[in-house]
Amino acid sequence: MQTKPISDYLIQKASGETVYFDSNKLIESLVRSGANEAVAQQILQAVGVELHDGMLTSKIYTKAYEILQRHERKSAVNYRLKQAVHQLGPSGYPFEHFVSELFKARGFDVEVGKLIKGYSVTHELDVVAKNKHKEIYVECKFHNYQGTKSNVKVPMYIRSRFDDLKRRWAMDPEKKNKITEGWIVTNTRFTTDAEKFGQDYGLNLLAWDYPKKSSLKDWIEIENLHPITCLSSITRKEKKAILGKGIVMCNDLYKQVLSNEDLPIKPRNLRACKRELRDFIED
Repeated sequence: MQTKPISDYLIQKASGETVYFDSNKLIESLVRSGANEAVAQQILQAVGVELHDGMLTSKIYTKAYEILQRHERKSAVNYRLKQAVHQLGPSGYPFEHFVSELFKARGFDVEVGKLIKGYSVTHELDVVAKNKHKEIYVECKFHNYQGTKSNVKVPMYIRSRFDDLKRRWAMDPEKKNKITEGWIVTNTRFTTDAEKFGQDYGLNLLAWDYPKKSSLKDWIEIENLHPITCLSSITRKEKKAILGKGIVMCNDLYKQVLSNEDLPIKPRNLRACKRELRDFIED
């Protein structure tokens, strides 16, 4: 039995910080994921039964997701986005391909792991995105722990790399007058100093919830591009094997499933995966 209002419980974030449980945040996150108000309230009540001081936010998330999954599968896929992107590790290489797909969806031609000569040294850039108007050079910072933030040293270091590239481009007639941008994309967050440095020195920073209304989460939802790690019908081992084949996005996996390609998924899970992908992509 609940002994005090749920708003009086102190819960622990991934960073170790303790905060009071905010029921409105949970409701809003569920509604944003597509759940209706009634389902969101039911989930809040269920979470409230198990809530206790010191409870991890990840535990609350897991409970909410389990209930949401039983109600609305597509909403559940959206709701588990943060964890799904986190599961693109530990190497970070699938994350680079994931980021490249986001730029591709916005009309860019993309290359992953490209070597480009600067004024002093040659640089390996995680993602290069080009269209007829601009060239974007992206450094991806993948963190295996959700509470980890990219500090100011990251944009400072990346800024020095772009300065070296721009010094060479200044001598190239084809590059001289073309718009070029430096981006840093992380699956977690930046510190306040890192965000300020990026703003002051012309770097575009993209994090899970930064910048406001145009964050990594917003990009994913707007473009409806979800990694295969969102799926609940296949095991983590199967997801890892699929990522190893270079299949990162749900859309690409669905094409493979429809074309009866040989995939490292057990037959029973493959049938469930096809249903889940169909419900999510074709809806």
